[in-house]
Amino acid sequence: MIRDEIQHVVLGMEINYQGIFNFSDMLVLIDSFFKKKGYTKHNMGHTEKRTEKGRSINLRLRPFKKVKINKLEIQVWINISNMKDIQKKIDNVKVSLNKGKVNIVIDAFVIQDMRGKWEARAEYTMIRTLFDKFLFRSKSKDYEGMVKADAIELRDELSSFLNLNKFLF
Repeated sequence: MIRDEIQHVVLGMEINYQGIFNFSDMLVLIDSFFKKKGYTKHNMGHTEKRTEKGRSINLRLRPFKKVKINKLEIQVWINISNMKDIQKKIDNVKVSLNKGKVNIVIDAFVIQDMRGKWEARAEYTMIRTLFDKFLFRSKSKDYEGMVKADAIELRDELSSFLNLNKFLF
């Protein structure tokens, strides 16, 4: 059986934050980032539990972008624990915010659709591998750079967003 070839570009890039933040604004930031970069949103799962310490939210996003026979994917795991809703007064206006521990893990992949291409026969697989490794620079290196740059930019934007809250509130 012919399978897609998965290249792991970024694994386990992590953001940790504890304090005041706005959960809905963070989700809007993530959605607008992926929309701006041309990714199609794909929500893999969302769970929420209420405890006496607060809410625990686990969210897994896996947006993707098709580029020729490749698919660029960025996986975002958002884990929030002990989240409580709080009210802050800013310029005499009450604002609803959240307080808790945020852990975000970002992974990035390039998935090459190999079905029906070179792998129809074993000889073709060997020839393709030799060409990719020794003769021609594979286009997938360009895609690896694209998805890695997008993942790093997402991490930087989320980190800036969360750290900005330390100074605002």
